[in-house]
Amino acid sequence: MEKIKIPTGKYDGTTDPEDYCTTFEQHMMLYTDSDAMWCKVFPSTLLGVAASWYKGIEAQSIYSFRQLQAAFLSRFVSKQKRKKSSGELMSFAQRDRDPLRDYLTRFNNESITIPNLQQEVAVLVLMRGMQECEFKKYLSRKSYTNLGDVLHKANEYIRGD
Repeated sequence: MEKIKIPTGKYDGTTDPEDYCTTFEQHMMLYTDSDAMWCKVFPSTLLGVAASWYKGIEAQSIYSFRQLQAAFLSRFVSKQKRKKSSGELMSFAQRDRDPLRDYLTRFNNESITIPNLQQEVAVLVLMRGMQECEFKKYLSRKSYTNLGDVLHKANEYIRGD
């Protein structure tokens, strides 16, 4: 029998189930890729309503961890964090008297919370929300399509400022 350290994180039905599954998978991959073992360990990490849900699963109705995970995610879907989209950056703008560095930091902090960020949209929104300055003029003469490249250039500009 494989020696597996049971994950210390527990799921009680009050947090994002996708985050929990990701953490569980990362932990289990350290020890085994056995689908059967994952199915055996998973219920030992459930508490409260999540454990009650598991107890209510019909015997012999789950045949793989992926199937168990899909049922779990479906049951606790209401606890999933709402995923942000690139369009949610549209209202982002540099505040009056907000130094460029602060604006870029706030923008970057917000953009990293968006899965599947559309890079070109992010660059356009960053520029649209930026107050008039030499760096904005510089960017408008270039054709950046990657936010990381723009932020790197901005960092160089700020250090040289």
